[in-house]
Amino acid sequence: MIPSVLSNPLPAMWEAFETSESALKVARKTIRQPQSQKADCQDELFKYQRRLLNKTTLFPIPANAEFLITDCQTESQDLFILGLWATSERFIRKYLQQKSIVIQQYVQPPTLGNSFYQYLYKEIEYWKPTDILDFLKESLFTTQNDKNLIGLAKQILVYRDWVAHGKNPHKLPSATHLKPKQAYDTLNKIINILLQHYP
Repeated sequence: MIPSVLSNPLPAMWEAFETSESALKVARKTIRQPQSQKADCQDELFKYQRRLLNKTTLFPIPANAEFLITDCQTESQDLFILGLWATSERFIRKYLQQKSIVIQQYVQPPTLGNSFYQYLYKEIEYWKPTDILDFLKESLFTTQNDKNLIGLAKQILVYRDWVAHGKNPHKLPSATHLKPKQAYDTLNKIINILLQHYP
């Protein structure tokens, strides 16, 4: 297996998320009847809003349009955190798989080294996310700040599991206040620390 070059995939995800958040803000402002506009401008503004909304589910503007946008924003944030976790987890697995190539290079005889590497490469796919975080905490993230970072990542994982399994109201995670920016900052820091030790 030829290792590929690893780079941090999270900034592009954050940029896309911020764009969607901005679009929802624009949609919310667009559905509101402009109160502060002068009367002669309102007619032109309404025509603009109508053209803008004409091919969306928000036209004609339903009575609960603002609720729909707010609900959409909440879902978008939850799905962003879920996707952020999945992307981070995939990155960390690939990172560990690529790090394990040294076994193939240095264990003698080469047939043993190759078999050992192939076995470990496959096994990393089956490691539980909490085990991966514990492994990182015991190996590379050993300072108190780094351990706190892993602790935050575990809270993100709990939140991700809650979202992925249907948001059971009887099993609310303690991190129900988790914000997308906080999740992004935490996982982005972890990936950047890993990249400091790559290749």
